[in-house]
Amino acid sequence: MADGSRSTHAQLNAMRRLWPNFHGRRHENGLVVWRGVLKPRAQAYAVNILWWPGKIDRPYVMIADPPIEPRPGGNYVQIPHLMFDSDNPIKSGLCLFDPDGREWSDADLISETTVKWTSEWLHYYELWHLTGEWLGPSVGYESVAQMNAIEAESIRAAVADVH
Repeated sequence: MADGSRSTHAQLNAMRRLWPNFHGRRHENGLVVWRGVLKPRAQAYAVNILWWPGKIDRPYVMIADPPIEPRPGGNYVQIPHLMFDSDNPIKSGLCLFDPDGREWSDADLISETTVKWTSEWLHYYELWHLTGEWLGPSVGYESVAQMNAIEAESIRAAVADVH
């Protein structure tokens, strides 16, 4: 593609090649959803990666099973580096990179960036559950509510399409 962005076909092929346990499907509306399992350390996690070119400017990653949970006695808003969705906390996405730092663009392959970053995030999440401190790199707090309204609505529409 002339602008450097990767096509859906290229993204699906790269994921099949690099992460064969992740199965992807393109919906008629253009939404692409991959499902797979990552085991960073102690726990295996079923992961959903959503990418909707033209609607969401970066991949959106949710943990399906076991769901992301707060520390005992805590609440979802206390989970570090989560794109917290107060309407549906269990569908909150992982904050994997600085959206203002241009660390991901549609010229990047999701299989070479997002999957590895998800595994790293899960590793730090497990450590956070043990220590109460986020030991990984960070740039700040983000939530779905803080995104621009159009992108936040697109994420909620994409999440609603994932079962």
